[in-house]
Amino acid sequence: MKTLFALLLLAAAAAPAHADRRSFTRTYEYMTMPEGETELEIYTTQSKTTWENPSPKEFELQLEIEHGLTERWDFSIYHVFKQSTGPAPDDVEPFHFDEIKLRSRYRFAERGEWPVDVLAYGEIIKVFGEGVWEGEAKAILARDLDKLTLAINLIGEVAFGPSVPEPEVEAGYAAGLVYELMPEWKVGVESWGGFEVEHTDEVSAAVGPSVSWAPASTLWIATTAGFGVTEFTDDFSVRAIIGMDL
Repeated sequence: MKTLFALLLLAAAAAPAHADRRSFTRTYEYMTMPEGETELEIYTTQSKTTWENPSPKEFELQLEIEHGLTERWDFSIYHVFKQSTGPAPDDVEPFHFDEIKLRSRYRFAERGEWPVDVLAYGEIIKVFGEGVWEGEAKAILARDLDKLTLAINLIGEVAFGPSVPEPEVEAGYAAGLVYELMPEWKVGVESWGGFEVEHTDEVSAAVGPSVSWAPASTLWIATTAGFGVTEFTDDFSVRAIIGMDL
């Protein structure tokens, strides 16, 4: 593993600038892939339902390829894999392919041209082996304040399809504040959550610190540890994203 990581650093060292570096793992910022450039992103997420032992635990792996169609518009495809375990038989699910996602983003102006930067995000999801589709839209708002960046995501999602008796609508949010210590390092905090429109009293919410490190011009790593603040949220989760220009 150490040898592989060293090779990735060496391979990335000669390229120009960071294309789609992330400061957070749950909150999207104001950026799209540059035209003609392609990036691989690997997400790993582990969560624990409660602090008690034993507790249900879940692992998720996402592989994303994203490409810049124009200077303000990009497109990506995700393959999502999951695995879970726990004390009850229903908690156990072997590692498997779970869903495929198609996503696109569009920036309406260059960074800093508007009082608040605005980006539109759209995503379509197909659950593998089931008649379930999901559509998701986000309004991504951001503002740079010198070395501070504030980003807010307003999220709407609907599940539909032959296996869904009635459309299920969810609303959510993600928000983060990050500070650039130096070009290679950023530290911040982010929060995320949501609720089903038919169950507005069951709100999930989590908050935690984030760290972003860019050891080379085409390689970056972002990590967030999340702590649940409501009973409808996993007590603990951690997500890491590795991004590499191709």
